[in-house]
Amino acid sequence: MQVLITGATGYLGTAMLEAVPDGVEAIPVGFSRSERSVDITDSTALEAALADHLPDVIVHLAAVSEVAKAVADPSVASAVNAAGAGVVAAAAAARGIRLVALSSDVVFDGATGPYSEQSTPNPINDYGRSKLAGEEAVRSAHPQALVVRTSVLVGRDRAQRHPFSAFVLEQAAAGTEIVLYENERRNFYPVTHAATAVWECVGTDASGLLHIGAVESASRFEFGRQLIAAAGFDPALALAAIGPADRPSDLTLDVGLARGVLGTPMPTMSEVIAEVIADGTVT
Repeated sequence: MQVLITGATGYLGTAMLEAVPDGVEAIPVGFSRSERSVDITDSTALEAALADHLPDVIVHLAAVSEVAKAVADPSVASAVNAAGAGVVAAAAAARGIRLVALSSDVVFDGATGPYSEQSTPNPINDYGRSKLAGEEAVRSAHPQALVVRTSVLVGRDRAQRHPFSAFVLEQAAAGTEIVLYENERRNFYPVTHAATAVWECVGTDASGLLHIGAVESASRFEFGRQLIAAAGFDPALALAAIGPADRPSDLTLDVGLARGVLGTPMPTMSEVIAEVIADGTVT
């Protein structure tokens, strides 16, 4: 099986390339940092890449993935996260290629969690709006696609992306106090588990929506404090604060469906923290 991965130089893409299953040839493409550079907003360039590689499956990860960047330039976020997703979906559908596309819990408003796959999205910031538009573009152009929503991915630093967990541990190791939000609950999920879950999705014919993440949510403050303690540092370094108004307060995902259909763990928070600590020892 040949699997083309867009955004393969990003955080999840890098983790997926570390865990390619037997019998799969991964074809990584990126925009600015990849040997195979493809602009997903350019339908001609994307079609040329598909003609060159003839993949059986596309895993679409390419995105403007930082809230701050989306807020600073909503037009770029919309071009990549919404229009770009539509270009990928249309090209995949035209060639009969299976598509697994990644989305985010930020498509919800955080007011009425937990959110299942049947919950109605209502994003409150430009990043969430661009991701929801991308979901809609994918499902319109490629009805058999699988859209996978996940939460904050944690683990060691990969692809120079400096994840939340790595920042917390670096600050704690230096004895520096860390301000962490109490009003933003997420299903923090190890990037290693997310990579395995997406690979598992590639091997199925599932379509529609699927939520993956930890089975329980926590605020950034709760998660950070427990991570600091588990790493052997002083949990008092974590300082509670209230985050910006454009951050949804409770994005807890219901991952019951994924627990039923995937073998990949949807772990408890303590299991997430243990995996982050274990992942951090990899060199």
